[in-house]
Amino acid sequence: MDVLENTQREFQSKFLFLLATLFSATWLISGIAAVKLVSFWGIVLTGSFFIFPITSILNCLIVEIYGYKNARQAIWSGFLLNLLFVFFIHIVDKIPPSPSWTLQNQFHDILVPSTRIICASVISYLISDFLNSYLLAKLKCKNYILPKRILVSTICASSIDIICFFLLAFFGTMPGDLFLKIFGYAYIKKILCQIFFLPLILILTDLIKKKEGFELYDFDTEFTPFSLNNVYDFHAYKTYSSTTSKAKISTR
Repeated sequence: MDVLENTQREFQSKFLFLLATLFSATWLISGIAAVKLVSFWGIVLTGSFFIFPITSILNCLIVEIYGYKNARQAIWSGFLLNLLFVFFIHIVDKIPPSPSWTLQNQFHDILVPSTRIICASVISYLISDFLNSYLLAKLKCKNYILPKRILVSTICASSIDIICFFLLAFFGTMPGDLFLKIFGYAYIKKILCQIFFLPLILILTDLIKKKEGFELYDFDTEFTPFSLNNVYDFHAYKTYSSTTSKAKISTR
């Protein structure tokens, strides 16, 4: 029992809860911010164009360091947070406003339309994020180098995400030529962001692994989105050397 307790303490996460919380928060915020269309030098984008990449970065960090099971738990937590937002915003919108409060129309026009965007975000991101997590974990177990597995998984997942999101969130809400223009810019931006942020992901991954002292491999994981199991056997843990920055199999 003492050996088991010592091992559990050694492999206790320092940053998983923080990363999962930030993941859920940025996912929700990006859905709200996407209501606004912004323009940079004539290029029209959604207001979440600089927020959503953070969500993707956080997902990569969680999968790469803490494994598919913990990423799955974070995804469902973010999903629940978004559903709660949609549910309570609709309830508040239906409650009669105070006679002295004159912002009911603005409240409705801004927040209620965002529920369609958030629903689109939830559906598209559930599909793409589970795909990204699956590919990243599988490629890791097959010993693909980190930059390659990040690029392959995120580009595949981002393509699915952007197609699903734009069709569900904006199709029929704007002229066709504007829809295609925004979609094209958003898709190119999304892929370029994955490449641009790759060095940052590599640095953060190495830094957090050093601080944690371990990483997780999904050798025996059941890759289904519909499982609540987030427990790993000890053989799934690999210690991470702070001096050599190389993973070595734990003998515990």
